[in-house]
Amino acid sequence: MSLKKNSQLKKYVHENLYELPVHEAPIDISEKIMSKLVSKLKSKYQKNYFFRGVITVLSIVLITVLFMFFFYLNDLKFIQDAPSATNYIKNYTRPAFAFISKLIASEIFRTVSGIVGFIILLSFFFVLNSYKDFKDRINHF
Repeated sequence: MSLKKNSQLKKYVHENLYELPVHEAPIDISEKIMSKLVSKLKSKYQKNYFFRGVITVLSIVLITVLFMFFFYLNDLKFIQDAPSATNYIKNYTRPAFAFISKLIASEIFRTVSGIVGFIILLSFFFVLNSYKDFKDRINHF
């Protein structure tokens, strides 16, 4: 397309756009749209009580089975006959626990964990402040 035709086309579009009628949107159009969106989201994410009920029943069954297992654990014959297994486990875990307790008791660990804790608290403060500012900006509109 030549430069002359291009400029004529732009001029024609520019002149005719001003002649088109302007239809204003209703004042409460945004509220209507948001209410429709919110109603669709609410219906989409309604609480499913059947799923919660199934999970609750399965959790209760699991807790009951675990409780009964640990309650009757000492009555099992192979547990009563195997005190060496606990000694075996103690011999391998005792050095690891000794190392961990020495590490936690060291001054360097306390300093580093204090600094990391302070950084985490500081970052939590900034995230919370950012969230409050974002929420205020949304409520402003």
